[in-house]
Amino acid sequence: MRTRRFGAPGFGFGLDLTPTLRKLLVANFAVWFVQLAFAWAGRDTMMELFAFHSDRALPWRPWQFVTYMFLHSAPPGPWHPFHLLLNMLMLAIFGGPVERELGSRRFLRYYVLCGVAGATLSLLPPFHGTTVGASAAILGVLTAFGLFYPDTPVLLFFFLPIPARILVLFLALFNLMAAAGSLQDGTAYIAHVGGMAAGYVMLRGLPYGRGIRRRWSARAEARRVARRAELRSRMDAVLDKLHREGRDSLTRDEWNTLLDESKRMRKD
Repeated sequence: MRTRRFGAPGFGFGLDLTPTLRKLLVANFAVWFVQLAFAWAGRDTMMELFAFHSDRALPWRPWQFVTYMFLHSAPPGPWHPFHLLLNMLMLAIFGGPVERELGSRRFLRYYVLCGVAGATLSLLPPFHGTTVGASAAILGVLTAFGLFYPDTPVLLFFFLPIPARILVLFLALFNLMAAAGSLQDGTAYIAHVGGMAAGYVMLRGLPYGRGIRRRWSARAEARRVARRAELRSRMDAVLDKLHREGRDSLTRDEWNTLLDESKRMRKD
């Protein structure tokens, strides 16, 4: 994979503009300029059709689960250019190393699914509203960076160097508490939580998932053993009857028992 590297590698990473990352950056900026063009023309078509509206996305506009993450703050609503710039800066910093770990196709799928997860959590009644921005997807990328490079120093608030895993934990707790406390500052904290949670699950699985799978497997194996023991017991009874009374004495069910056990023995 051809990459372009910038920045200070001595700090642990620089800007690594990998192929899919470059396309995402271009797409986000291009869509934002289209938003501005529609705003200057006095139309709010972009926001109406492509922002995520929790009361309209299902069932009539399901594409909004994806398209909202390419829109950012623009007129006629509140105009905050730093919404786009900060998101794209974070994507540029953390996206390249993650894409190199996942590969381009898997990285794009991961990015989109994190964004979709953020929108999905926004369907919960306490969080209904209109959502735009790539933050959920980008925080999913940041989560992946923290899992792949846990000890790499990153700047908290752009001046305090801390390990990447601590930054991810801090942001996860902050967004979770902000969402639970219904912090009203116009930020979709629940979408951030969804993006980070989806990223973790895709890369590490559900918490305690291995233990749950082991218990399920043990129970399934116990059921198989019990079933085999029961079938073997029935077969022994059928064979005893066959030995005592001959073939003509066996019923259809008893013949089926013999056939089932013989098939199982061949498989084993």
